[in-house]
Amino acid sequence: MELSSEEKKRVISKDGRELGTLAGSTIDTTKWTVLSIMVDVPKEQAKVLGIKKKFLKPVIINVSTDLIAVVGDVIQLRLDMKELAEKF
Repeated sequence: MELSSEEKKRVISKDGRELGTLAGSTIDTTKWTVLSIMVDVPKEQAKVLGIKKKFLKPVIINVSTDLIAVVGDVIQLRLDMKELAEKF
């Protein structure tokens, strides 16, 4: 099940570079746990990650919760941008 997010938290990499903003999350409704977060990635960052942007569609990627290091005013991931590019 997917849930959208009203709060647009920034999502940053381990090296402090902005990946995008929180767009929602994917939830396992049998265990009621968050499986991944959905991140709305601007086209500049999508290019850095090697993700092709579709015409008139936002780039939204799923980031597994095991890649999240800190959740606060921002969401910080455990990987830097180079490592993220290898994942996507």
